[in-house]
Amino acid sequence: MKYRRSVVAQDQSVAASSITTFDLPVNPLSFLIVTMRFLNVTDEATLAEVLARITSATVTRFGSTIFSASGADLQKLNAIMLGNMPILSNQVATDNAARYITMMIPFSRKPYDPAEGLPATQRGELKLQIELSATETAMDNVSFQIEAVEMLDAKPKQYLKLTTLSLTPVSGVENDAVLPIGNKLAGIALFSTTVPTGTAFTTSADKVRLLINNVEDTIAAANWESIHGELIRKIGHREDYDASADNDDLSLYGLLDFSPLNDDQYLVDTKGASSAVLKITGGDTNAIRVFPIEVVAI
Repeated sequence: MKYRRSVVAQDQSVAASSITTFDLPVNPLSFLIVTMRFLNVTDEATLAEVLARITSATVTRFGSTIFSASGADLQKLNAIMLGNMPILSNQVATDNAARYITMMIPFSRKPYDPAEGLPATQRGELKLQIELSATETAMDNVSFQIEAVEMLDAKPKQYLKLTTLSLTPVSGVENDAVLPIGNKLAGIALFSTTVPTGTAFTTSADKVRLLINNVEDTIAAANWESIHGELIRKIGHREDYDASADNDDLSLYGLLDFSPLNDDQYLVDTKGASSAVLKITGGDTNAIRVFPIEVVAI
């Protein structure tokens, strides 16, 4: 078995408020490596300002979305799905300093796994689309390096699909996040705008349970604190890569893990189901994002 790493785009300049499309390779694909390069404007662009420049990164196959996330979510999902936090290079406050951040878009739970990844396609059927925001007050001269890792001669049986669902909850009651059906779920990642960081335990996504065909499945009940806190088992301790010590860089994220051993034995199957709903008890009315991580059979 061999793999091939190739450059899809070399230092391609991308204008503010633009949508840029990249054609991807045709061989079975394990993951993409997306590097955004830029220059500081006046002083140091913060991690949040850098990630906010990527409004969305979307991969489509035959025109259907198989991966979609904002820059901020993509960085955190790298930690949750792959166990390591992408870091921001050259953290200096010099005007026009050259800086970059590299993130992966995975199509398997284990990179380089020949049994899991996108199957071979024809030229033009598989595309990456990056939408850039308008603001250039913190950074400018944005360009991208896109690289792909193909698994030559591999015949994957399945691949990962991840999409973003948005929900504005009603406080004090259960809110329905309607999940896609037809595939198996390797997990559900969550974003909660409000989490217990002040003097109260208020959380936008306070408590969850999972219903398949209106019957509780796997998650009978789970609280935000444990959903987030269990990430330490998945990825270990993580804090900001900057001057602030002991910050929890994943404080707004959690994971319902249906692949705790990185295999298929605990996957939640929605094939043949008429409904799959994540019931989320809202602690306030701030935004929640839900990221179903599907395993799609080929």
